[in-house]
Amino acid sequence: MRKSYKILFPLLVLFNATSCAQQNYPDDERFKPWRIGAAISYTHFSAVEQAYGVSETGDWTSVMLPYGNLTGPRLDLENYQRNSYPEYDGNSLILNNILNFTPNQLGLGFRTLPDQVYVYWRNNGTDYATVVDVTPKIKAAITKPYPHPSWRFEGENCYQTDFIFGLLPDGRAKLWLEGCNIYTYVGEYQPAKVMPPADPRKIKDKPIPWDKVNQVWYDKEKYKMQNIDDVVKL
Repeated sequence: MRKSYKILFPLLVLFNATSCAQQNYPDDERFKPWRIGAAISYTHFSAVEQAYGVSETGDWTSVMLPYGNLTGPRLDLENYQRNSYPEYDGNSLILNNILNFTPNQLGLGFRTLPDQVYVYWRNNGTDYATVVDVTPKIKAAITKPYPHPSWRFEGENCYQTDFIFGLLPDGRAKLWLEGCNIYTYVGEYQPAKVMPPADPRKIKDKPIPWDKVNQVWYDKEKYKMQNIDDVVKL
């Protein structure tokens, strides 16, 4: 299947799941359908326009539900700080659903893992396409079982089935796997395509404090951070 960087509008999406698709996930009811989410700086905001996964072996495309919460009006930062984490300064990428959320797939959702994930997003008038090949190492990390962190599911497994993209204002994207109160850092990706606005006046020339923006904030009391190379040896 050739890679395409054209945005898939909802009414034109081909959603084709074949019954003969090879299962590449654990036979465990605790293994949930995968999702695509985003981690976005409050101050240097990015808008996700479309996100989907593609399976070459299964011949299907699965689109996430609309990212309206990321593109609509946002509460004042002081309200977020007052009701959640007062130490968050608004600049760094925040790995938390205070500012961001992870929508579900259209339909019932696939547990079979995609071969590629695509995210189309915008920052400061410029559109970016981020494309990630879901390598055997990434799939191994997603299907790795962990003890479930909740006492309600003691003795049961938990999995990291969420792809979380940290979107930087220069078009780069960081990727984590999330689940089980753990973030597994996968790596940083350059944009597969950059589409500047037709009118350059739409770009606001403002300084970016990279020493703050290129940092990551997460709740260290609740979540653990790890690197994919430390948990998967292939």
